[in-house]
Amino acid sequence: MNEYQEFYQDTFRRLSRKMEALNLSLKEDPNPVLQPVLEAAADLNEGGKMLRGVLVCLGYRMAGREDVETSDELALALEIFQTGVLIHDDIIDRAETRRGKKTIPVRYEESLGRRKIRPVTEADTLKEVSSSAALCAGDLMLYEAGLRIAEAYRGHEKLGDILSEFDRMVLETIRGELLDVILPYEAQVREEDSLEKSVFDIYRMKTAQYSVVGPLHLGMLLGGADEQEMKTVDSFACDLGIAFQIRDDILGIFADEKKLGKDVGSDISEFKQTLLYSYVKEKDEEEYRNLLQYYGRAFVTKKDLEEVRDIFRRSGALAYAEKKEAECLESAKEKLAEAKFIRGPERAILEGFLEYSAERKK
Repeated sequence: MNEYQEFYQDTFRRLSRKMEALNLSLKEDPNPVLQPVLEAAADLNEGGKMLRGVLVCLGYRMAGREDVETSDELALALEIFQTGVLIHDDIIDRAETRRGKKTIPVRYEESLGRRKIRPVTEADTLKEVSSSAALCAGDLMLYEAGLRIAEAYRGHEKLGDILSEFDRMVLETIRGELLDVILPYEAQVREEDSLEKSVFDIYRMKTAQYSVVGPLHLGMLLGGADEQEMKTVDSFACDLGIAFQIRDDILGIFADEKKLGKDVGSDISEFKQTLLYSYVKEKDEEEYRNLLQYYGRAFVTKKDLEEVRDIFRRSGALAYAEKKEAECLESAKEKLAEAKFIRGPERAILEGFLEYSAERKK
């Protein structure tokens, strides 16, 4: 077991125990009408990798602090925020599974159906009602995250800076999500723009910010790290976050669905603008025409998925994406080597995280 795995497992177990209290409070909400949705939210809040929370605790240690449990509430806030983002993502993407479980809109719609509850207006459907309920549940988790930070660190000299940084991360994530949503449509009429550039903008604003940059930065900020040191880590973390998302996009097409925990091929039905897609569109006109036969289909069969995989292989898109991922990981490795202020134990953990990012299967 390397240093990263040991740190990850110890932190994961500790944070998971502490998260149980929030999940229990959601499941036991005093208003029984809310329980079906909040139970589903609590269930989704369990079973994640806790990666962002672990990185918060690591960032705190990188600031030279040994009392790592002081950062736990901030770490939990990032995980709660992540759950809220995932709930909203599932509504936007019309996803059916998340973390190996049914999504909240699917679960609540099924709950309404089992109890023979009907829409109350002619304009409603149970699907729309379920999506609206899930939207509110996602909002609840987002605001719970901010409240948790404010209450846990009341009186802390860095609280104002922490809340500002957290909100900046949230705003950048939302900008990235907005670009992710509208790019498939705007790209149709903005031929002068580079699609790949916009895809990388999504990677930077969305995944990199709230998956790696934000957690490490917030942990270091809580620990009182030097501002220039935080900027150096931000640059390293951005490269790593982009590589992380490229790997996600590859896994979203080529992974084993049981290992991934969500629908493989959903990027196809959602017409996701990924590095794989942008490469084919911009580099191979014939294969792009082939790709458009499958992208946007409501139901992607196993045969469809295999055809798309073959297109990405034949066109060179898969090899290109893997090359870009490797370049980002190498850049992150070089920046880590130059960050002499990072102590040996924390450096070893970060090096292990780089290795994990390059090899992960889900």
